[in-house]
Amino acid sequence: MQTLQVERDENNLAICIPDTVELPVRVYYGTDGSLDIDDTTYVEFHEKGWQTFKDPNFKERLYFKLKAKSDVFIGSERRLPLINLYNCRDMGGYLTVNGRLTKWGKVFRSDALHQVDQQGQVYIEQMGLKRIIDFRSPEEIAKDPNISISTSQVFNFNPHADVAQQASTQSISKRDEEKIAQLEIMVQTKAGREQLVKNRNVMIKQMEQLVLGIHAIEAYQQFFKVLLQKDSTPLLFHCQGGKDRTGWAAALYLAALGVDKEQIYQDYLLTDKMNAPRNAKRMAIYKKYTDNEDVLAFLASLQQTRKDYLNGAYDTVEERYGTMVGYLNEVLKVNDSQLEYLRENYLYE
Repeated sequence: MQTLQVERDENNLAICIPDTVELPVRVYYGTDGSLDIDDTTYVEFHEKGWQTFKDPNFKERLYFKLKAKSDVFIGSERRLPLINLYNCRDMGGYLTVNGRLTKWGKVFRSDALHQVDQQGQVYIEQMGLKRIIDFRSPEEIAKDPNISISTSQVFNFNPHADVAQQASTQSISKRDEEKIAQLEIMVQTKAGREQLVKNRNVMIKQMEQLVLGIHAIEAYQQFFKVLLQKDSTPLLFHCQGGKDRTGWAAALYLAALGVDKEQIYQDYLLTDKMNAPRNAKRMAIYKKYTDNEDVLAFLASLQQTRKDYLNGAYDTVEERYGTMVGYLNEVLKVNDSQLEYLRENYLYE
């Protein structure tokens, strides 16, 4: 079982036809991410490498399957094509250390759903989304309530991540303007400038707290309880920007399934690419209020997705518990039989 790479350019899709196939080859598609994709709907290709074609059904999420001799390739576009959602993506297609593949269409990570338009709302409901896990604080939810997804049950598990809440605020407010003014005062002194430089790494400490904080532990324990429920998928989890609280949840989920550390980091760092347009807009707004380079560098650091941020969490786990599985067992109370249940339900055979 291997991942079939799929990308989107507006109403066109592109699929990478593997070098190992015999041409011509048929790529089958359907709305089910399992291996039971209908063999009656397909696109036929006569060349290998990246091939572009018109999306046969842009109103619904499609999954693609290709059979090549004894191997099967399955995939979908990683990011969901939803207007105003920058970081909503499928957690399928990651290879485990035992050679199994995470299932497509089961679990999604995302930024907050409050800006989804009506077309996006219909698209999500057609996916049959059953569970939404919101890692935001009550204040964030009150400010930006999610749109209603009629097919879903909603859970709120708040890790109490104060820095992440500050970092993921999506629109500038009077309070933000006041903070910028305070930062400008701060950098007028040498000590203030030095402190602000140190504060650029505050997210590392925040990630450590997502590992050790009592509220964070409770939130991620509840997260796994939902994952362990029968008939709970498709499932989507998110915070505001889908970066830190969501990023750590994604790391835990992939680690529980047996995905290696390198791929977990790749998934985490993909957020930087996904959120780049949003972050650029936000920095343009900040520049209307300040041109101080130290202040802007600090504000940019809160939006970034950096390797050393995830290191803050991973290093804490490895120093105290040895491995991610050790942390899952000892702290999040996910035992070995539950890990096996997750792997049976969220991995392809």
